[in-house]
Amino acid sequence: MLYATLASKSCYVISDQCSMGCSSSTRNQFFAALSANLLTLSYGASFGWISSSYLQLQDPQTSRLTSGSLTKDDLGWVTSSLSPGGLFGVLFFGWLADKIGRKRCLLLMAVPIVLHWLLIATATNLIQLCVARFLAGAAGGCGLTVIPIYITELAEDRLRSTLGTISFLSFCSGLLLINVLGYLFYYVTVACIMIALPLVFATCFAFKPDTPQYLEQRNRREAEKSLKYYRGIPSKESLNEELQLELTRLCKSTQQMHVGSDNNSFSWSDFTHSKARKAFFIGLGLVLTEQLNGSLIMLKYITVIFKDAGSSLSPMASALIVIAIQLLGTYSATLFVERAGRKTLLLISISGIWLGEMSTAGYYYLVSFGFNMSMLSWFPIAAYSLMVFSGSFGVLTVGFVVIAEITPPKIRSRIIRVHMFIDFALDMSIAKVFPLMSDSMGIPAIVTMFAVFCFLFLVFIVVFVPETKGKSIEAIQESL
Repeated sequence: MLYATLASKSCYVISDQCSMGCSSSTRNQFFAALSANLLTLSYGASFGWISSSYLQLQDPQTSRLTSGSLTKDDLGWVTSSLSPGGLFGVLFFGWLADKIGRKRCLLLMAVPIVLHWLLIATATNLIQLCVARFLAGAAGGCGLTVIPIYITELAEDRLRSTLGTISFLSFCSGLLLINVLGYLFYYVTVACIMIALPLVFATCFAFKPDTPQYLEQRNRREAEKSLKYYRGIPSKESLNEELQLELTRLCKSTQQMHVGSDNNSFSWSDFTHSKARKAFFIGLGLVLTEQLNGSLIMLKYITVIFKDAGSSLSPMASALIVIAIQLLGTYSATLFVERAGRKTLLLISISGIWLGEMSTAGYYYLVSFGFNMSMLSWFPIAAYSLMVFSGSFGVLTVGFVVIAEITPPKIRSRIIRVHMFIDFALDMSIAKVFPLMSDSMGIPAIVTMFAVFCFLFLVFIVVFVPETKGKSIEAIQESL
C-alpha cells in the first residue's frame, strides 16, 4: 500500500511534466517501470532482512537455527553472502539479457527471489541462510544490471531520469516494508508473506513488450509495436514523424550494437576510445562514491549500530525512523531530478552525507572523552538520518542513472556489468569486514574514514561528472 501510494504520487509528478496529449505515453512508460521495479522492491526487502531479523536470530529463544543463535562472525558471513550472489547475477543475467531479452530475463529473476524467501522460512542452519542470501544477491545483480537498461531503452529523454529513480524508491520501500514486518511479525512469517511479491510481479509484467531497442535487432515490426505501446499510440495508427525519427535512431544504435551475434562484433577500440574511457572512469568513480560514502553499508547493520550506540529508542524503532527518512529522501529525488539536474543532486547528496558523518563522529568522540551527552541522546539518530536522507537523495539514487546515460550504447550492457561486478565485490568485502572493524576501530573512527572519502568524492563530482539533465543519449555522448 505504501509503495503504491508513493508510486501514484510519482506518476502525478511525471504527468505534470507532460502535456495532456501524452498522458497515455506517460502512463505506459510509468507502469512498465513500476512493474519491473516490484522486483527491486522485493530485493530491497531481501537486502534489509538481516538487519530486521538479526535480533531474533541472535536470541536463542526466537532463533530456529539448530546450530544456535548467530554470533557477530556469523552475521558477517550471512550479510556478505549477498554480494557473491550479486556478482553471479551481474555476469549471468547481464549476459542473458542480451541473449533472450530484457523482459524474459527479468521474469526469470523472480525464481531466485521466491527460492530465497522459501529458504529463509525453512532454514535451520547458517549454511542455508547463506545460500538464501546468495540467491537474493543473484536476483539483485540481475535487477540492478538489467532494469536500468530496460528503463533507459524504453523511456523518452524527458522521462528517463525520473523513471530511473523509481528503482531506488522501490528499493527503499522494500527496506521500510521488511523492517515494519520484522517489527510486527516473526521472521519466518515475514518470509512467507514476502513470497507474494515476485508472484505479483510476474502477473503484472508478463504482458509488457520488450524494449524497442532490443526488439529492433530481431524484428522491426515488433519494435514498432513496442514503441507504439510505450508512447501510448494505438496499434492500428501509424507512427508520426517524430516517432519515425526515434525508431530510425534506434535502428542506427542497434546496428552499431549488434553488427553480429558473436563477440567479434566488438573490438578493443570500442572500449579504449576517449569517450568510452572517460565514461568508464566516471562510472567507476560513481560506483566508489556509492560504496565508500558509508551510508549504504551502515543500512545493513542499522539495528546493530543503534544497539551498540545505546540509543534511548529501541534498535528496531530507530531503524524504522531512519529508513522512513531514507524513503522520503528517495521520493524527494524523484521530484527534483529533472528540475535540479543529476550533478546538482549528487553534489547536495554527498555534502549532506559528509556533514552527517562529521556530526556523528564528533558526537561519539565527545562521548569517548567523557563529556556528558545525555541531553543529546537523540543526536546520533538525527545525524544518521541526515546521512541516510542525503545518500538516498542523490548518490544512491542517481548514480547508476548517470552511468547508463553516459556509457556508449554499443558497449553499455558490458560496461554496466563491469561496474556492477565492482560494486558487488566492494559490497561483499565491506560487509564482511565491517563488524570486525567496528570492534577493532570503533564506530567514530569508521565514520571519520567515510567522511574523508566523502570529501574526495565531492571534488570528483565537481570536476569530472557531466550534467545530463534534459539531454538525449546522442547529445550526452557528444559532450564527453
